[in-house]
Amino acid sequence: MGRWKILNLIGIMGMVIVAGCIGAKPSGQSGIPVPWNPDGVIEHGEYQYNFSTGDFSAFFRVENGTLFVGMKARTRGWLAIGFGGGPGMKKTDIVIAYVLPNGTVRIRDDYSTGFAGPHNPDTAYGGKENIISYGGREEGDFTVVEFSRKLDTGDPYDFSVPLNESFRVVWAYGTMDDFLSDHLNAGQFYLTLGGGSK
Repeated sequence: MGRWKILNLIGIMGMVIVAGCIGAKPSGQSGIPVPWNPDGVIEHGEYQYNFSTGDFSAFFRVENGTLFVGMKARTRGWLAIGFGGGPGMKKTDIVIAYVLPNGTVRIRDDYSTGFAGPHNPDTAYGGKENIISYGGREEGDFTVVEFSRKLDTGDPYDFSVPLNESFRVVWAYGTMDDFLSDHLNAGQFYLTLGGGSK
């Protein structure tokens, strides 16, 4: 294993340990939520829960058995969020995306087989692409991507997202518009989603 990969693994482990005890919190927004729209704009009232650390933020909403996710990072490259699995990236359900300079969003429903990958599309293992809708944009130094999927897709390569029970969420972002380059930053937190129904 090369020196770069060893340093990369040490960096991942350090970030996982540091971020492991940080949890997402309810957004504190009240009243009727605004309709969800995957336009790359995180609006006040659009999400019920949020998490933020440094240059990465994640937002969550549950409605009628569907999970709505927003992710924002200080990058003009890729960003990703994953559910379940561990340690590291092993057996983790990952959604990875980037926005091209022309505004086109590329997104993939992936599954990671090892601690540091590889992660490939679910379809490579016999699973399905289960992202329902998505959109995003680049604004200044930031990229924002929003997507939706069922809490339980029925796909063995997707994590069945529970309600009222803590589960692991991993995140990462990189500097390139692709699905394979190394991350610039990464971490994890634990999230409990309440309300709604499966």
